[in-house]
Amino acid sequence: MRAGRARGIVATNALELGVDIGGLDACIMAGYPGTIASTWQQAGRAGRGTGPSGAVMIASASPLDQYMINHPDYFFGRSPEHALVNPDNLYILLAHTRCAAYELPFTDEELAENPQMAEILAFLEQEGTLHADRGSYHWSGDGVPTQELSLRTADSQIVTIVAQETDGRAHTIGQIDRPSAPLLLHEGAIYLHEGEQHLVRSLDWETGQAIVEPVQVDYYTQASQSTKIDIERVLGEQQEANRKLAHGEVLLTWKVTGYKRLRFGTQEHLGWGEVDLPEQQMLTSACWMCVPQHVVDRLQAEGWWVGEHVESRGPSWPRQRDAARQRDGYRCRLCGAPERDGQQHHVHHVTPFREFHWIPGQNENHREANRLSNLLTLCPSCHRKVEQNVAVQSTLSSLGRVLGNLAPLFLMCDPHDLSIFSDVQARQTGLPTVFFLDRIPGGVGLSEELQELFPELLHSAAELIHDCPCPAGCPSCVGPGESGGKAKEQVLRLIAAL
Repeated sequence: MRAGRARGIVATNALELGVDIGGLDACIMAGYPGTIASTWQQAGRAGRGTGPSGAVMIASASPLDQYMINHPDYFFGRSPEHALVNPDNLYILLAHTRCAAYELPFTDEELAENPQMAEILAFLEQEGTLHADRGSYHWSGDGVPTQELSLRTADSQIVTIVAQETDGRAHTIGQIDRPSAPLLLHEGAIYLHEGEQHLVRSLDWETGQAIVEPVQVDYYTQASQSTKIDIERVLGEQQEANRKLAHGEVLLTWKVTGYKRLRFGTQEHLGWGEVDLPEQQMLTSACWMCVPQHVVDRLQAEGWWVGEHVESRGPSWPRQRDAARQRDGYRCRLCGAPERDGQQHHVHHVTPFREFHWIPGQNENHREANRLSNLLTLCPSCHRKVEQNVAVQSTLSSLGRVLGNLAPLFLMCDPHDLSIFSDVQARQTGLPTVFFLDRIPGGVGLSEELQELFPELLHSAAELIHDCPCPAGCPSCVGPGESGGKAKEQVLRLIAAL
């Protein structure tokens, strides 16, 4: 490149970090990098000399890209974002305290200046990594604590990936945090490393080791999981006339239930595999927005609300639900996944139950809604996808999708650092609720910051939906919409009502 023999370089965002790679005349960014800071850094790879240069960003179809490309004033009128740091995150604080104690002992004088550290040091002494002696806390653990500190995750527990070659040799090719391991390293998964496919032969959860072997296959694997959210502690609330915002600690529980094998290119379903791994839990921070009942009632009366919670599907429902599962062999009609012990599949109404307008004591419309020809047995993962694909998702989940896609714009985070869950009747709030969760153990303040930015985020969501040229909804705004439908206007009416 420096000598002029190479005319172009295709690179990952590794070249964002200020590396002087010579005289580049132009930088073409494939998609919005995620933050204003990263965009300027990548654009800055060109024009480091005295000649003219240019930088071009080509937007993808993602809502975040579409918002940036249609609102250039947002980009050029703002300074780069500020990264969020949570110094009170217990996972991070414990790890850094171990590293600090390894370098120099903590003294009682330091504890007098920071009384909160006393409890942390007492815990580490009980753990056996520190030893108290004459007013000082000394490192007494094994090895160097910095070697146990991951730059990729706050969770110190990891799974080591060991490749078993055909000649019998074995070597470590990588590590992954435990919360991600069930999704990517379950037995039978295809794991990619440096562009090479590896088949996961075994995952020893106790020792934290996954054995893989190189393969060449024409498919990839996709795991499915069930998720549950429990509010553990409310730390702050904002009660307004048409919405309620709160933030606090939540317990996220998820379990990988199985996986599909899908052919490259055609997405042909090649089979289903079962996964038997422990349930995973993570205590983290979250922000949640509840829609008051009077807002829902008004939107329903005006025809702008889809997805009300169905308390009952009529007296014929239990019998018909079990009949549908039996007819389908207790397997998902889409992916073929069998039911597991204690985990029944869902039974989906092809034509939504609410469209039959059953009124207890006044008609028998539940019988028509629950006829077998209108029922499909689906695993939880396929059920969610079907509801999205046929555009019967709730107005609330459509709003959650837009907000989740735009939130990283305001938080300077990777989209995968934040999880969005919508529930038309959340178990603990009793109301339609959208949860925004830090996907980091203990949280780093993303959701709390989001609570402060929520009015601005709502305004940007309305702009994105309004400016999208699609007539009824698409993946670049509220999600796929039915031809002639009004999903976009439903979400805009909900935003206006909030």
